[in-house]
Amino acid sequence: MRARGLLLLACLPSGILGCGDSPPPAPPRDGTARMADTLAVIYAQAVANPLSNPFLSRERADAIQAALVGQTGTTAVQNRFLLARTRLMAGQTREAIAEILTLMRNARVWGDTIVRETKPLFDLAALAYLRLGEQENCQENPAATVCILPLDDGARHARQEGARGAIDRYTTLLRHFPDDRGSQWLLNIAYQAIGGFPDSIPRRYLIPALVPRRKPGFPRYPNIAGEVGVAVAGLAGGLSVEDFNGDGLLDVFTTSWGLTDPVHLYLADGRGRYVDKSSTSGLDGIAGGLNTVHADYDNDGDVDILVLRGAWMAEAGRYPNSLLRNRGDATFEDVTFESGLLSFHPTQTAAWTDFNLDGHLDLFIGNESTAPDGGPSHPSELFLNNGRGGFTEVARTVGIVLDDFVKGVVWGDVNNDGLPDLFASVLQGKNRLYVNRGGTSLTTWKFEERAAPAGVELPRASFPAWFWDFDQDGWEDLLVLSYDLHSTPALQDAVAREYLGLPVQVESSRLFRNNGDGTFSDATESTGLMGKAIYAMGSNYGDLDNDGWLDFYIGTGNPDLNAVIPNRMFRSVQGKRFEEVTLPGGFGHLGKGHGTAFADFDRDGDQDIYMVLGGAFPGDRFASALFENPGWRGNAWIRLALEGRSANRSAIGARVELEVVDSRGGSRTIRRTVGTGGSFGAGSLMLQVGLGRAVRVRELRIRWPDAARSSDAHPGLEVNRTYRVTQGQSPVELERPPVPFRKVPLGARPGSHEHQE
Repeated sequence: MRARGLLLLACLPSGILGCGDSPPPAPPRDGTARMADTLAVIYAQAVANPLSNPFLSRERADAIQAALVGQTGTTAVQNRFLLARTRLMAGQTREAIAEILTLMRNARVWGDTIVRETKPLFDLAALAYLRLGEQENCQENPAATVCILPLDDGARHARQEGARGAIDRYTTLLRHFPDDRGSQWLLNIAYQAIGGFPDSIPRRYLIPALVPRRKPGFPRYPNIAGEVGVAVAGLAGGLSVEDFNGDGLLDVFTTSWGLTDPVHLYLADGRGRYVDKSSTSGLDGIAGGLNTVHADYDNDGDVDILVLRGAWMAEAGRYPNSLLRNRGDATFEDVTFESGLLSFHPTQTAAWTDFNLDGHLDLFIGNESTAPDGGPSHPSELFLNNGRGGFTEVARTVGIVLDDFVKGVVWGDVNNDGLPDLFASVLQGKNRLYVNRGGTSLTTWKFEERAAPAGVELPRASFPAWFWDFDQDGWEDLLVLSYDLHSTPALQDAVAREYLGLPVQVESSRLFRNNGDGTFSDATESTGLMGKAIYAMGSNYGDLDNDGWLDFYIGTGNPDLNAVIPNRMFRSVQGKRFEEVTLPGGFGHLGKGHGTAFADFDRDGDQDIYMVLGGAFPGDRFASALFENPGWRGNAWIRLALEGRSANRSAIGARVELEVVDSRGGSRTIRRTVGTGGSFGAGSLMLQVGLGRAVRVRELRIRWPDAARSSDAHPGLEVNRTYRVTQGQSPVELERPPVPFRKVPLGARPGSHEHQE
């Protein structure tokens, strides 16, 4: 695989590198076309040898099928099992089932003849039927609630062959292996799918905690993605939510990590729905990408996007990222080559900030290196913005030497000195914290690695992360979510054990409280987050109920098709602890969750939640979800669009304090930092802040991220209003009336009355 990756690099088109003695072809005039050509060659190289890429399931299945000709005996049986599993991963589910049944007949195993040696075949058969049910009911109906736990209020599969076939097989498996908690979990899921939960399931197999406890006053958040036109079907991918065309409405940009999966741009139409503008976005041929982050990198007043590629692929993931420059009208051009950001490393994580406070946004990219384990080196990169549209890589120059398997990078100010510090989540390694010590020039600027003294090296099995002030004390805290694939045999087994109240052998996520002295205390247990079987991928935070305390949503899973587990929502209880509201809120989508954002799409004053869904394999495609916030009467809010002058125009890193007063004269201070949120999913740079029972804002205070550490104070703002706040100027109220979602039932004919205003 490594040699293949090197060959790929050697033969990339468009004048990147020559191949043999042939002169490189002249590069296309357009950077977008040049990147499209580069990505097309990478895809062609991959499909030419599909067995080197574990995620090209359809091509791999065809190759395995061809190799079976003439094979006999044990080798043939093993390869037919591999073929069945690969067909299932490819989404060719009925073909997989047929192959499995043939294997069972030939081996003369069925019914009560299961032994440990034949159990994998029965496991695969049960899974294939479960996936058939998912495929025919969830994947083909993006608005369906039948893939969101709890499956109540009549939610069930209309086509039940798959779920019933899974029930038969998981029941048989549990008769022989009663301690198989993973099969027990999937059996409960299958019974929910046919409406037989909890009454029809044998009591000894029931997982009672899957019956949601109703929380008084906590509403269900319906998934309306299909009804408003943003149910983007795809694989694991990234998300950027922002106003890309300057009309005051939030738009949606998504990616899917398949090598030929196109990017998607959905613009709000101003009437409560979204219009697919992908074909006119100027990004034909720009494909793939597991994550995105956005910012106005060139300070021209519109928001640009970075697409990240190659994660999890080792040497086969030597892909270029894409910097997409917004022309100002939600059309884009790929400027990766001309900007100086071109490199070929596997990655899915990056973060923007102005680390040297010169008014221009810099970029850190965390690459996936296996050098510490003797593998190839892919050092992480820090790109300094030169203010003229270009970047220079300076990581080692400023003291950041990070050559490890990095899964999340985020900036925050851990010591309140106004300089952004960097945290890097390292999978199966010690996490890193680089404290920004400043300097008078690039040659004197230094970062100091302080993870061990600060107490933030754990968890070793870490993935997404973010800085936030969860307890609202004025110091930025740190949440690092776990992704432990080594301590337990299967995700569904660990989640079942947690729901059953049994011990869970999994490394916990870590919530670190900032002590204000350069160190952190572990607040995981005291806040109720210890011992959760959280396999976090995409995730982000926001305010579900406008109470002023930050909540968070986690996309869960891994590539295994057995990992049919819910995404999970946690609500803050006044910054002291977190309670899970996954089931009562209707957030338990069983699709694998990736790019995530909290944002007020309909401008009604509360944050909705968008999540990109889908797994790693073609057979694990899902449609994205948009959970509509039903509203929290009595809680106020404010919306702030900050614009830097001496600070970067996006105001990324600006620290905001809102001193608010309630009707009884009581006051509190609510704090936020401008940014896109966590390390996997990018929300809007416009601050949407819940104010609880506040009736007015006594004072808005802002510390801007510039060299002077400038600050502004603005008294007397109104609640439930939108303001533009330009550095050094008085806030200006913007007219931003609500735009209620206009929900068109799926299947309605274009041009019918449902599509009219």
